[in-house]
Amino acid sequence: MKLIDESVDLSAYLKEPEDAHKVRPASELADDVVNLFYRPRNNPKVGLGFNKTRDDFECRPAEVTLWAGINGHGKSQFVGMTSMHLCAQDQRVCIASLEMNPTRLMARMSRQAWGGIDPSMEFIRKFHAWTDGRLWLYDHVGNSSPEKMIAIIRYAVDAFGIQHFVVDNLTKVVDGEDNYNAQKDFVNRLCGVAHDTGVHVHLVAHVRKSRSEKEQPGKFDVKGAGSITDLVDNVFIVWRNKAKEEAMRSGQQYDMGEPDTILQLEKQRNGETEGHYGFWFDPASLQYLEMRGDLPTRLKIELAYSEQRA
Repeated sequence: MKLIDESVDLSAYLKEPEDAHKVRPASELADDVVNLFYRPRNNPKVGLGFNKTRDDFECRPAEVTLWAGINGHGKSQFVGMTSMHLCAQDQRVCIASLEMNPTRLMARMSRQAWGGIDPSMEFIRKFHAWTDGRLWLYDHVGNSSPEKMIAIIRYAVDAFGIQHFVVDNLTKVVDGEDNYNAQKDFVNRLCGVAHDTGVHVHLVAHVRKSRSEKEQPGKFDVKGAGSITDLVDNVFIVWRNKAKEEAMRSGQQYDMGEPDTILQLEKQRNGETEGHYGFWFDPASLQYLEMRGDLPTRLKIELAYSEQRA
């Protein structure tokens, strides 16, 4: 894991690229289209790292995925586990966690990697060594600006070959929940930088408060400008089963077969599937398990291969 210092010189990345080079003969795209139909062996499908979503969703280059949910429903935690899965697929990931300092974020990911609440000192060090060449963190907590965030993404792609960039979250970049034009402009620029550089941007956002947290929100409940979900390529909603939790705490009857968390794929522009996926949450490891009764797993760390990548 490496830190991107907030004081890095971004002057070269603040200017948007010229559009003249974007006018191309259609024939130049032949190889790209062939690869869509006949995927090369050296370009395997990159997914979320879960068996139940493997056939339905792909983290494609040059796309923007919106991860939304009610405050406290675990969307950042879920995205963190997904980021670790991306690293395990030899993807280069950068996380801009504007609400959690890098040390706390890596502590949470260490638990997820270990599969329990108390990772050993040796494992923590091996895990951090394993992240070299795979994971970068933007070392800044607090508000940012659309201009700086776009520049950071361009810099990370150019300097480190980043393939996935996580922005957590929208409200820390655009001030004001009702500043709809600024939100639309920022998300539009995220789509632009994704298309220009090939990076996959993961944007975390909140949903509007409803009458009850027990009601599952949808893409039309995403807080802010309604055009946000129109602009992005993919929309996931992370929802926590509060009704089940309350029943468990109060000793009431509940269905053990009900998932603790629902991941809703509400939109997939370049895919054919939308659907809901149930997960069971393990509080010790902070892992989301695919089946009731599953046990947390430990990340397979290959230090030798990691050292070659650094």
